Amino acid sequence: MKRSSFIKVLGLSAFAVSAAGFKLVKEDGKFTTDCATSSDMLGPFFREGAPRRHDLTYSGNDKEMPLRVVGQVFGADCKSPLKNVDIDLWHCDHKKNYDMVSADFRCRGKITTDENGAYWFKTFVPPPYGGRPKHIHYLVDNVAGYERLATQLYFKGDSKIKPNNWIKYRWDERRILDIYRNEEGLSEVRLDLYLMPVG
Repeated sequence: MKRSSFIKVLGLSAFAVSAAGFKLVKEDGKFTTDCATSSDMLGPFFREGAPRRHDLTYSGNDKEMPLRVVGQVFGADCKSPLKNVDIDLWHCDHKKNYDMVSADFRCRGKITTDENGAYWFKTFVPPPYGGRPKHIHYLVDNVAGYERLATQLYFKGDSKIKPNNWIKYRWDERRILDIYRNEEGLSEVRLDLYLMPVG
């Protein structure tokens, strides 16, 4: 696989950009992963204690497009699904606000992958705000043998997505996704997550 010449050294490890994502290079020179999902800062709007639920919608919001989000979580070999992985999810409401205080935990939830590493949740396409494109936050933490992943899902065609703006690395295009119609005729998007092993 063709790699770019960009190499970033962190301690005794290095990251090499590839078309699929990035590869973690260990001291012995062997690649440990070729697919890890690129990460973001956790940001100021994460909130502990979100309820376990698959439905992040709420009554009174009829302005934004209903959306089903699906995907799988995979390990470092890029093909082994990881079961029983907890995923925190959150995004702004239709008024561009994050619920930081109410007991409703509006537009927040926690889900767990099934035996096939699969997950799903129901929500809507959140609006852009403050120059930021539309996005949904993910946090995968406390998975034995893997690093924490804080990442975001973005939507193709969003005019607020610009080079060197909110999408920092060129392989982030794997997180900028098309909305399609599923077999039930519902708007759906798929984001598969690939975790990076602890170095």
